[in-house]
Amino acid sequence: MEKSTEKFLNSIEWIEDAIKKNTINYFKYEEFNGHEKVDDGGFGFVSKSEWIIGGMTVALKSLRVYADEKTMKIFVKELQLLQRVSFHPNINHFYGVTKDSFGHYKMVLQFAINGNLRDYLGNNFSNLQWKDKYQIASEISQGLLFLHKNKIIHRDLHPKNILVHEHKMMISDFGLSKLTTLETSNTSNSGSALDGMMAFMDPQCFEIQEYERTTKSDIYSYGVVLWEISSGHKPFQSLKRIQIPIKIYLGAREEPIKDTPPEYVKLYKRCWDKDPEKRPEIEEICDSLNKLIYNKPTNSHDSHVNMEESSRGLLEKVISENIIKFYDYDQFSDHIKISEERLGFVHKSIWRKNGLLVALKCLNIKDKYLDETITKELVEKLHLLQNIEFHQNIIKFYGLTKDPSSEYYCMVFQFADGGNLREYLTKNFSKLQWNDKIHMAIGIAEGLKYLHEHEIAHRGLHSKNILVCNGKMVIAGFGISELINESSLSNSVSQGMPGYIDSQCFKNPTYQRNMKSDIYSFGIILWEISSGKPPFKSLKGYSISIHIFKGKREVPVKGTPPQYENLYKQCWDNDPGERPNIVSALEILSQLVLYN
Repeated sequence: MEKSTEKFLNSIEWIEDAIKKNTINYFKYEEFNGHEKVDDGGFGFVSKSEWIIGGMTVALKSLRVYADEKTMKIFVKELQLLQRVSFHPNINHFYGVTKDSFGHYKMVLQFAINGNLRDYLGNNFSNLQWKDKYQIASEISQGLLFLHKNKIIHRDLHPKNILVHEHKMMISDFGLSKLTTLETSNTSNSGSALDGMMAFMDPQCFEIQEYERTTKSDIYSYGVVLWEISSGHKPFQSLKRIQIPIKIYLGAREEPIKDTPPEYVKLYKRCWDKDPEKRPEIEEICDSLNKLIYNKPTNSHDSHVNMEESSRGLLEKVISENIIKFYDYDQFSDHIKISEERLGFVHKSIWRKNGLLVALKCLNIKDKYLDETITKELVEKLHLLQNIEFHQNIIKFYGLTKDPSSEYYCMVFQFADGGNLREYLTKNFSKLQWNDKIHMAIGIAEGLKYLHEHEIAHRGLHSKNILVCNGKMVIAGFGISELINESSLSNSVSQGMPGYIDSQCFKNPTYQRNMKSDIYSFGIILWEISSGKPPFKSLKGYSISIHIFKGKREVPVKGTPPQYENLYKQCWDNDPGERPNIVSALEILSQLVLYN
């Protein structure tokens, strides 16, 4: 048997073994039709296809690989990890694999309607302002940050595998460069070389033939991508392909484009430093781009902008304008840390002036480096909450304070003495009667009704951010961490909350959650109240996502009132248009109380 054929068969065995173990999702090829060839790549062609069951357009990418056992093992692990965590707006989503009638495996991927970054720049560059270029760079950096946080090295980052969907950047093809096709030798460098993308390769690859690419190799590639974003064309376009590695090996880099902001030039030059140790980490890059986005220095004229004003965070601004109340930090004492969050922590504290127990939800990032859109939405929600005199089913927000030692802001909330709904059900479920459960559901519905009447979608409702205060259900989850989880589906999935996420999000990771998404989540919570346990408890996080994607839901609990069961089934309908509004749901629950 030829060596290449043997490698091919071994590769197939690895994929099929993963399918049998349900660590890679498999779909029947008959589920796809309308195949239209859109690209030829080193791994076979890519077709645009219609997914009948999924109700969406996808890309089917041939997976004809010839790799040794070690390489294939790494690749399959990356596919497994990717399936678990790829619900990220800046990652091309991988749904699973299928096999055509010829026995060829294909990856089922999210289809990007705007093509790749190189094409996008070619078609749109003349219309792009610097703020647009910063945004493009930032979105790519967020995707790369997510990969590196999950210990995935891309190894072959360049503008042809950065896709654009509805003008949002998505990184694709991570891990594939580790594999080799029939035409290539079994090295980590050959794939990119044949694709003519040598300008994006870590110079260490030209110096050391067996160089193992690292996260710092991705940073080098990203630096060259930054330059291409600034120029609108590929690097070294006047050189022949064979000349490029020699130029790079000798230390040559592209020249900065006229009128490129100096901070941006400095950033990409650090990224493409020959010494990997001198290249920045992706976290630092994200931070640098945030500063560029908020300060917006575009040319010499902008140097006249009042930089002190432009660098102020939005929270600081709304405090100075008395939009949100502010209290001195020394008004609070006896701080006890009760939980850690993604971007901070929560203290239980005493408010000195009235002896009231409060929760201080503290950030561990300075507000001027937070995403502007997210911070604006936070301010809008907090402003509304502050103006609620009292609603028994909405957490009371008092205002902001600032820890002088760290200079981090804290949100001052009502303290809930009964913990969250999930904890409450665990402790008390055996004592709850159906009337108790229905009253709990009504309390949550009343809070949600208030939000929706004020045109606010919660977008992150689950049993851990419904608190219990004096026996009442209180909707919470209005902090920065929650808003970031809402805006990035991957965070909700990776943090163990996929069971509550609108099923539309699993079809389209860029889907914007709305009031109908709240209704979906509310339906899941109704089921949880009926069962006393979280949804899909026996499944792992990534399995839950696929389970929901396939249209599956939890099984009704024996003894559940039929009207209650029908209600939560309507709420979690896959079609948002078929879900009831919160007023209708509340009416049904109120009738159930009378009935019981």
